Amino acid sequence: MKQISLILALILLLAGGVALLHRNDQQARDTIRKHHLADIETSLYFTRSIKGTYPPYDQPTWCGVLTDPKNTTVKAQVEAALRQQNDMYKNPAKPFPTDPKFANTAQDYFYWKRSPSTFELYATLEADKTGDRNSLGCTTNGATPTTYDYGIASINRENKPQ
Repeated sequence: MKQISLILALILLLAGGVALLHRNDQQARDTIRKHHLADIETSLYFTRSIKGTYPPYDQPTWCGVLTDPKNTTVKAQVEAALRQQNDMYKNPAKPFPTDPKFANTAQDYFYWKRSPSTFELYATLEADKTGDRNSLGCTTNGATPTTYDYGIASINRENKPQ
């Protein structure tokens, strides 16, 4: 009977350890996502200071998943600003930021140019799911409405008191 109790205790301990490691992996990927969006955000501010608007420069509004093959022009404009502004991305061998788990899917990073002077960036999280952001109002590029858990809105950041 003692052997069975010991085996059950070891199985429970192992299962708990695996669950904790899984949660840690999710949190690590969520941190990467947030850093990627911050890098893209900084490059968007940079390009607006030069061009007077956010990419795409020839459209007043735009929305879509940056890595969608239909969006290569917009991704190229964002990437050019990122590589010019951020030393970490100056090396062309460093890949454009994509979601560590959902890369090249409808859940990859979503960019929404709401106006020439405002944008939003969204990501899907794994550990801290909220579903409080969505792309329901996005009507360009045949985008599929998707729910996201984390976002950065330019209007909220630019209007904060210093």
